[in-house]
Amino acid sequence: PIPAYRCIGAGEVRINITVDKQGTVVGAKVDESSSSSDGCLRSFAVRAARMSKFSMSTTAPDRQTGYIIYQFVAQ
Repeated sequence: PIPAYRCIGAGEVRINITVDKQGTVVGAKVDESSSSSDGCLRSFAVRAARMSKFSMSTTAPDRQTGYIIYQFVAQ
């Protein structure tokens, strides 16, 4: 889902995630090398990533890694 946020700025934030077999995000961290330095955007991106849900799979590895890129537009 598109995250709701109350930040003034705009920018892109990449969040590295870890997902378990149930599709639950069990880890979310800002990718420092390719993200906006705006703390407000980072905070909302991490929160949105932690709330994300993926498809469950009993045959999947215990933990899978990936990333989500959030593009925030100034409001």
